[in-house]
Amino acid sequence: MGETIDFPGPNERLRLAAEKAYQSKEFLQAFRLYNELYQKNASFEINQWLVECLQQLNDFAKALDLAEDYLDDYLKETDGYLQIGHLLILDGQYLKARRWLTLGKKTKIASRYQEQLASELAKVEEVQQILGLEDFHGKRKHLRALDEANQPVSATEWHVFTQAITKPQFVTLMHETLASIKNPYLLPKLVDELVRLEVDEPFELIDYLGNMQQIIPKKVKLLQEDDAVKAIKKEIDETIAQEDPILAESVSAEINDHLAISYPFLPAKEEAKAWVASYVADYRGLFEEKEQPKAANEIEERKRHLRNILRLSIR
Repeated sequence: MGETIDFPGPNERLRLAAEKAYQSKEFLQAFRLYNELYQKNASFEINQWLVECLQQLNDFAKALDLAEDYLDDYLKETDGYLQIGHLLILDGQYLKARRWLTLGKKTKIASRYQEQLASELAKVEEVQQILGLEDFHGKRKHLRALDEANQPVSATEWHVFTQAITKPQFVTLMHETLASIKNPYLLPKLVDELVRLEVDEPFELIDYLGNMQQIIPKKVKLLQEDDAVKAIKKEIDETIAQEDPILAESVSAEINDHLAISYPFLPAKEEAKAWVASYVADYRGLFEEKEQPKAANEIEERKRHLRNILRLSIR
C-alpha cells in the first residue's frame, strides 16, 4: 500500500503562492494573496509581509496605516523597529519618526540600531531644512488657516500639516506662533506634539482663561498620562458609575471635552473629587445660587469659560 500524500490546505497554498509572487518581484500580486490570507487569519507575520509588499510598491502611507495593527510587535524586534522607522522617513513623517526614536529608547532594541536610524533621519532632515524652505513657508499659512477655522482638526488635516516638516522647523514655528494660537482645539494638539517630541525649551502660550503662561514641553505629561486626568476618571468610576451609569457617562463626556481643550492647563490631582462633584451637581440640578467656598467658585469659573469656548466654536 502506497504512502499517503499530504496536500497543502487552502491557507498554505495561498501562502506558497504569495511567497512565489514576492520572490518573482510581483509585489502587487503578492500583496493581494497575502491580504486574502490576512483577512482569513490576521497575524503579525502576515502583516509584516503586507507592509513589505507595500513598501516595495512605494505606498508608504498605506504600509504605515496597515502596520498600526501591530505597532507594539514592531517595537519588540530590531527588523520591525527599523522597518517602521524607514517607512516614516520615506513618507516624510519626520515628526513621527522622531517620536518612534523616543519609543525605541524605552525598548530592548540595541542602541546601535537606534543610533543608525537616528543618523538616517538626521541626514534626511538636514536636506529638508535646506531644500524645503518653500514648504516651510507653506506650513505657516496652513497653521494660520487651521487656527482661523476655529474647529477641531481632523486626522487628515493634521497629517497634511505635519507631513514633511522637521523637528527643528516645527519647534521654530511653535516659537513664532504658539502664543497667538486661538483655536481651542488646535492649541492642545500643538502642545501634545511638543510633549511627544520631548522639546526641552520654554514656550509662551495663552491658556483658556486668557492668561499668558509658560511651559517646558519635556516637563509636561501627555493628557492621558496626567495624574489629575487619571484621578478624575477613577473618581467617576468608583462613585457615580456604580449608582448611576447614565449620569456617569454624561459627566465623563463633558469633563473629557473640557480636559481636552484645557490641556496642558489641567486641574491639580487634589482637585479631582471637587471637579467631579461640581459636574454631578450641575447635572442633578443641585448647584444652588449661594455663596460657595473659594475652591468651588474657581472651579465654576473655569467650567464657565470652558463651556463658553465650546459654545462659541460650534456657531
